[in-house]
Amino acid sequence: MHQRQGREDEGGSKGRKEGVFSVWRLDDNNNEFLVRDGLTEEEALALVREFEGRGHRQAYRVERESGVADSVKPTDS
Repeated sequence: MHQRQGREDEGGSKGRKEGVFSVWRLDDNNNEFLVRDGLTEEEALALVREFEGRGHRQAYRVERESGVADSVKPTDS
């Protein structure tokens, strides 16, 4: 798993292409971990819903590989 401290200011924008999205997990210590990359947007959002449905307390988000983030808020359990 890849780890990234804090949040980088990443610019740029690409069209929503297949296989250019990744899912990241933010833990209680504000560390980010790559869960999976190379996903379509639909696959990435489905993976986030799956993890949130398990009752995990961590926050998950979908990010385009170009670095533009689409935040996904955790559900209240």
